[in-house]
Amino acid sequence: MSKEWPDKTLVGLTGNIATGKSTVMRMAADAGALTIDADKIVHQLLDGDGELQAAVAAAFGPAVRRANGTIDRTALADIVFSNPERLRELERLVHPAVRRQIRKQIDDSDATVVFVEAIKLLEGGLAELVDQVWVTRTQRRTQIERLMVCRGMDAETAAMRVNAQPPQEAKVARADVVIDTDGTMESTREQFAIAWERLPAPGTAAPPERQTSTSRPVAATVEAIPQKPQARAETMAATPASPPDLLVRRARPSDVAAVLLLMQRATGGALQMKRADLLLALSERSYLIAQEGTEINMVVGWSTHSTTAVAIDQVYAYPPEAALSSGPAVLAEIEASARELICEVIFAYLPPDASPPVRQLFEQSGYRPMSSRDLRRAWAPVVSETQPASTALWGKILRDVRIR
Repeated sequence: MSKEWPDKTLVGLTGNIATGKSTVMRMAADAGALTIDADKIVHQLLDGDGELQAAVAAAFGPAVRRANGTIDRTALADIVFSNPERLRELERLVHPAVRRQIRKQIDDSDATVVFVEAIKLLEGGLAELVDQVWVTRTQRRTQIERLMVCRGMDAETAAMRVNAQPPQEAKVARADVVIDTDGTMESTREQFAIAWERLPAPGTAAPPERQTSTSRPVAATVEAIPQKPQARAETMAATPASPPDLLVRRARPSDVAAVLLLMQRATGGALQMKRADLLLALSERSYLIAQEGTEINMVVGWSTHSTTAVAIDQVYAYPPEAALSSGPAVLAEIEASARELICEVIFAYLPPDASPPVRQLFEQSGYRPMSSRDLRRAWAPVVSETQPASTALWGKILRDVRIR
C-alpha cells in the first residue's frame, strides 16, 4: 500500500461517463469515508489557480481565458474533446496540480478511509496512491439514457460522449472491485456494502502490482472482492492437489492472445473467437485463469446473479488433464466468492462434448446433474437467462435454507 498514509485505507474509484460513480461516492460518504472528487478539483483549479490558468491560456490560446482570469471550460472542451493529443497536453498541465491538492486533502483529514474519484484515475497516475481500485460499469444504453435524462443531452450527443471514451473493459480489467450499477439502487447498495466490509484495515493492504501468488486474485466483478492474504492462503491450503506453482487470477487484456489460443486448442479449433469479442466478454462476466509458471492451462467464465446463484458457462482446459490439476483451485475461488455473497447455488453448464476430465472435475467438486424439477422458484429465471443451448445443467447447492 502507499507508504504516505499508513493510517488510512485509500480507494480509487473510476469508471466511464454515467456509470454511477457519484452514487457510489455518496454511499462512501454516508459510510464515513473522506470523498475527494478529482474532477471538481480540476474545476476549482481552472477557476482559481492563476499559475495554471496562465499555463492553459499559453498552451491553448487566449480565447479559453475569460476577462476575470478564469478558464472557459466550454471553449477548452471544444479544443480538446475531439483531439486526443491536445487532451493529453491539457492533462500534463492539470494532473500534477490535482495530485498536490488530493495529497493535501488527505493529509488534512482524520478519516481512516478515503475515496478518490477520478475518470482518469488509471491514466493519470492516481492509481499509484491507492490500495484498491474500484470501477463502476453499466450497459452502454443505460449510459446514454442517463445522459439524456440527467444532463438533458439529445440521443446523438449522449452517444457521442459515450463513444469518445475508452472501452469499459479496459478499466474493468484493472479493477480490484467492480460495482455493476445497471440494476436497482438496492442492488448497488448491496454490492457497495459487501465491498466496504471487505476493505483492508489501514496498514495491511498490498498494492495490486505487488500482490504475490498467495494473495487472493480478484475477478472483474464485485462478487470477487479480495480477501485478506491469510484468507487466500487458507483457501489454497484446502486444495492439496494443486501444483505448487499454480496461480489462479482474473484475466487481463494482456492475456487475450494466450486465452484465445487456449480456447482454440481446448476445442480442437472449433471455437474461433475474435479478439474484440473476448475483450467485450471481459467486461460482461468474470474470467478466472489458471497459470502454472508462465503457461495458462485453464479458463473459466462465470457470472453472479444477485445473491441467488452463480452461473459457470465457459470451461476450457488444455491439455485436458489440466482440468483435474488446476480446476479444483479455480472452482474453489468461484465457490468462495459465491459464499461471500450468500448465494444459494452454483450452476455449471456443460456441453455434450465436455472432456472426461472436465466432467470428473465437477463430480469431484460436489456438482450433480440437475433438471427443471430441482430448481427452486428463484433459481429458474437464472437458468432460463444464462444456460446456453444444448448444454447439460449441473449444480452445487450451497444453502439448503434460503434467507429472505
